[in-house]
Amino acid sequence: MSICYGWDIGGVHLKLSRLERDAAKRSEIVTSIEPFEIWKAPDKLAERLTMMLARSSAGPAENRCGDGVRHAVTMTAELSDLFATRSDGVRFILQACSAALGGDSLRVFTLDGALIRPEEAMESPLRAAAANWVATAHLIARHAGPSVLIDVGSTTTDIIPIDARGPITMSRADTERLLSGELVFTGALRTPPSSLAGSVPLRGGACRVASEHFCLMADAYRLLGRIVEADYTVATADGRGKSREDAAARLARLVCADRRDLSDAEIMAIAEFLEDRQIDLIASALRQVRERFPEARGRPIWTAGIGSFIARGAAARVGEEAGRLDQMIPDLAGDRWERAAPSAALALLLAAAGDDAAGGKN
Repeated sequence: MSICYGWDIGGVHLKLSRLERDAAKRSEIVTSIEPFEIWKAPDKLAERLTMMLARSSAGPAENRCGDGVRHAVTMTAELSDLFATRSDGVRFILQACSAALGGDSLRVFTLDGALIRPEEAMESPLRAAAANWVATAHLIARHAGPSVLIDVGSTTTDIIPIDARGPITMSRADTERLLSGELVFTGALRTPPSSLAGSVPLRGGACRVASEHFCLMADAYRLLGRIVEADYTVATADGRGKSREDAAARLARLVCADRRDLSDAEIMAIAEFLEDRQIDLIASALRQVRERFPEARGRPIWTAGIGSFIARGAAARVGEEAGRLDQMIPDLAGDRWERAAPSAALALLLAAAGDDAAGGKN
């Protein structure tokens, strides 16, 4: 049996996917997502990775680090302002990963789609910075060919045109991707609603909102039933609970009200309006990407991330249907791995690299 682990080290979440294949090459993937705000406890990163790895395997330690076990890592946490530069962040994260996972079996995914040794990445750290979306794009290219990926995570959205070789984006750097529409800093959980709308509908008018850290889009989606409490994996704005009533109380603060000041219909209307604005924002970026890459029109759209439902809404708004990424490989058993798409993609690409090497492919 071979085991491949894919890791995605984000600024607020750690994502792990464990891919097992038996002698008949039947595959199963299991993913886990854990909250971890790196700026609060950077020195605990290696410890948390070790704990996640132990929980992911019910067997002995050799099932995690022994023969036939490989690890690959990608990251976005290097962008945290904890680090003076992104290069510093990449090196810090790689040191923690090597300590937790062992350098010999560890590979680092790069922006050019390579799997390299940690020491190589330490020498050229920006090759590995914010490369997680590239992993997902290469997986789609391998299994589905020319497509478009819309991955709506907790914080950001990636919109990636893909051909048979991989992503065909304007740039691999985040600033240029923001300019091109391929990266949108909006997500299903951490986005402040005031960044989406300066006013919301209330009592027949447009009520200006408070640009304060009163609530998150996670509250809107919790209230609307788009996510369950277990999906609310970030800290709440007020430190209170994650029930629908707690979420409604925080949304009321967006218009400087207590929960009892608003009817159920009024608070739901605010949540629905915010969802519509976020879908519009992502649909606008999708149109921008399609204008730059006219060949992407009509290609299959695959959605991923905790906000996959938002991505499908954006696709529908431009007249396209979209499929969920975890439906792309029908013979792959496992949970909804599209929620942790980059880590799952890494595990699958790592296994494929071993197959290609065994078969003599370059």
